[in-house]
Amino acid sequence: MFIRFFRSSFAIQYLVIVLIASIWWLPSLLNPFDFVSTFDKAGLLYSPMANWLSGIPLVAVLLSFALVVLLSYYFNEILSTNLLIARNGFSGALSWLLLFGFSPGISGFTPMVPAALFVLAALHMLFLIYDNREAVFYVFNGGLFIAMAGLYYPAAFVLFVWFILGLIITLQFDWRNFGAALAGLITPVYFTWSWYFLTDNLKEFYQAFSFTLGLPELLFFEQLQYLDWLVMFLLLLLLLNAVSFVWNGQSDRNLGLRKKISIVNGLFFFSCFLFFWKPAQLHALILIPVAVYLAYDLAFSHRLRLRSVLLVGLVLAISFNHYYQFIADGLKTIF
Repeated sequence: MFIRFFRSSFAIQYLVIVLIASIWWLPSLLNPFDFVSTFDKAGLLYSPMANWLSGIPLVAVLLSFALVVLLSYYFNEILSTNLLIARNGFSGALSWLLLFGFSPGISGFTPMVPAALFVLAALHMLFLIYDNREAVFYVFNGGLFIAMAGLYYPAAFVLFVWFILGLIITLQFDWRNFGAALAGLITPVYFTWSWYFLTDNLKEFYQAFSFTLGLPELLFFEQLQYLDWLVMFLLLLLLLNAVSFVWNGQSDRNLGLRKKISIVNGLFFFSCFLFFWKPAQLHALILIPVAVYLAYDLAFSHRLRLRSVLLVGLVLAISFNHYYQFIADGLKTIF
């Protein structure tokens, strides 16, 4: 019944999404922590915001909460417009919340939150490029959005290769479109460079683009507690069902849908590559294609019993995980 509710069209779904997010973010709002200062060599647009927000963690958590909720609506609209979920369904928004709110450790304002906005916008441009033969405007915007994501989270610049691959998948790759995508990529970088040049801070500009490649440093997973691992286990079971449903082609109803799924698959594999990018960060951009898989599965799968049990269990586990530390501290004060 839980899944069927989000498959249907009800105005109350907008409020339910806000309610779920509010319940999960409330402990962080009551006891905000300075999360923004933990990132080394963050993007050029993120660092000034981090310097300001590091002194007011409550505003950082509020900003993260607002962005995640708004992005869940935007994500849902992209999927429904492109028939990756049922029209007017809300499985996309639910999937976004599950993946970007499953742990208290990601409730702060991280570089991946604003970067996710621009990666979503680039994904939307690729879908529009497939549906429009004269798409040079969308191609330029796609390159620009990748650059904006990279200016918040430098590893996202790698996704430009994914965007070019998307042009090939949509049969829209030619030298004109490649030039438009490259011009879009260069434009915000050039203006950012100009600002650092005028302020005599070019050394800081170039340092933001320094990186090395090596074995993944999964620092985030090292910080997980027992409850986090329970949530991860339930989430993994739900995602395995979703990935199996999508990759087995059980729901490929037409060529356009297969092309768009192929674009999402490309985003998934390039996001996996980011784990080899150092300095180590959360690399949460992989959650975007995974959220597509989950939303697609919840929207079209006919085997709902197991999924419903896992989904309800996951929502309860996430809720308890967000409140556990808060409740534990409260109990300590009693004794």
